[in-house]
Amino acid sequence: MSQKKYKLRLNTKTTLTELEIIKGCSNGDAKAQRCLYDNYGPILMGLCLRYTGSREDAEEIFHDAIMKVYRSIDTFKGGSSLKTWISRIGINTSLDFLRKKKKALMVEHISDSVLDISDTDTEQEVSLEAEMAMKLLSQLSINQQIIINMYVVDDMSHREIAQTLNISEEASRSQYSRAKRLLANLLEQKGIRNEVRE
Repeated sequence: MSQKKYKLRLNTKTTLTELEIIKGCSNGDAKAQRCLYDNYGPILMGLCLRYTGSREDAEEIFHDAIMKVYRSIDTFKGGSSLKTWISRIGINTSLDFLRKKKKALMVEHISDSVLDISDTDTEQEVSLEAEMAMKLLSQLSINQQIIINMYVVDDMSHREIAQTLNISEEASRSQYSRAKRLLANLLEQKGIRNEVRE
């Protein structure tokens, strides 16, 4: 397990290292659980909200995800940061929720042969404030929202997305390209100036 010594602050001015949080939560220590909740809860809630677009659904997912974190933290091996590990649990819990609620089409059924848009078709990279981005993203299909969240916000590669969603890398790239094109069109319709990232 990683021996990182990031100091995390509790509201009570108590500090715990990442390792202390992990060990404490593994032993059911309330102080460590509170420290984890205070420091990673807002990140996890924001992630759940991004994937669902609904506060009510996000709260349900958040509760399930934080419980999974507490129950399985003793399996954390330190191959990534604790934040990354918790975020991955949040992503997977969100995707499971969307599949169960049938809000998401089964992305794995997308045929690669109809996904003919390459990743370079849209050269513009859209940079927006979070609120405007959320509003625009909500106008995309749920599958495109998922891909944008995973690729742009959660910094996952197309390979990681493909493995997580059980689709091909090409399907991931194509969905991302379509989403970028639609976002660019939405921005143009609204008269918002795109910022092109070189």
